[in-house]
Amino acid sequence: MAVAKWGVMTRQAFTVLLWLAALLAWPAASVAQDGVVRDRTLAELIAQVPGHPGISYFDLVKQVIPDLARDETRAIGHKTVPLRHIAGDGFGGTIPDPIRIGVLRAVPFEAEDKPRIALLIDIGKIDDLGEQPHILAVFDAAGRAPILLDAVDVGLDRATSLGEPALVRIGAHDDAILTTSQHFNSAENYTWTALIFLRGGKLELIDKFLAYSAWTCASQGKQAFSFKAVPGPNDTPYHAIAVTMSDIGTPPEERCDDGKLSAPYARTATAHYRWDAGKSLFVVDSDAVQRLQEQTAGR
Repeated sequence: MAVAKWGVMTRQAFTVLLWLAALLAWPAASVAQDGVVRDRTLAELIAQVPGHPGISYFDLVKQVIPDLARDETRAIGHKTVPLRHIAGDGFGGTIPDPIRIGVLRAVPFEAEDKPRIALLIDIGKIDDLGEQPHILAVFDAAGRAPILLDAVDVGLDRATSLGEPALVRIGAHDDAILTTSQHFNSAENYTWTALIFLRGGKLELIDKFLAYSAWTCASQGKQAFSFKAVPGPNDTPYHAIAVTMSDIGTPPEERCDDGKLSAPYARTATAHYRWDAGKSLFVVDSDAVQRLQEQTAGR
C-alpha cells in the first residue's frame, strides 16, 4: 500500500514538474529594437507546443477542425466540432466555409488544479457580419498530448483577441480567460470584454462588458475595465472578482476647431462577482457598473 501511494505521489509530482517546465519554456515577451513589446500569446501553427515534444499547434487545432489540412502557405478546413456561442442564444451561429486559419494565440493556464492550454483561433471573416466568429478552445495539458475539453465561439464584434492581460486569477487553482472584441471608426471605439472560466471541463461566461470611447473636438473620452480577485475567508472554490469600470475625459491632444473645450472628468464604478454555490454561477452584488455604462452610452 505504501509503495502504491508513493507511486501516485511520484506521478503527481512529475506532472507538476512537467507543467512548470512548460510554463518556463513558453515564449516570453520580447522587446524589439524599436522598443515595441511583442505579443507573447502569438503562436505559429506549425510550432511545437511547449512541454509537449512532438506535438504542434496544428495537432491541437485539428481536434477542433477535424478536416483541417495545410500546405506550405495556408491551413484550410470545412467543419468544426459542435460549437455554441459563449454569450448564449442570439449570438454568433455562422462559421465561414472554407475555414482559413489566420492569427493563432495560445496561453497556458490553470483550472480546477490542473494544467490547461487555451487557444484563440482566427477562422476567417464573413462579409457584412458584425460579430465575426472566433474560436476559443481549451485543452487538458496534463498528459503527453493535450486533449480538447471544450470549444466555443467568442466573437462579439469585428476583431477578437485575448485581453491584456489574458488571464485573471480567480481562485487558488483557477484562472479566468479574458477575450476582447472590438470595432472602431474615425472617432469612436467599441470594445467588448468577456470574462470566461472553465468548470467541469466546460467554458462558461461570467459576464461581458462594453467600453465605449469617443474623440471629439471638445474632449477625448476613454472607458476601460480592470479585473482583480479579492480573496476572502469563504471563497472556496473561487475568490470574489472586483470589476472596475473607468470613464475618463481629457482635452484633445490636438485642437480641431476653435470651440469650447469640455471640462476634464474621471468616474469609476466597481461591482463584485461572487460564486453562488446554490446557483452554480457568479452573481454580481451591485448594478454600479451597469448604471455607469447606461449613463455614458453614446455620450
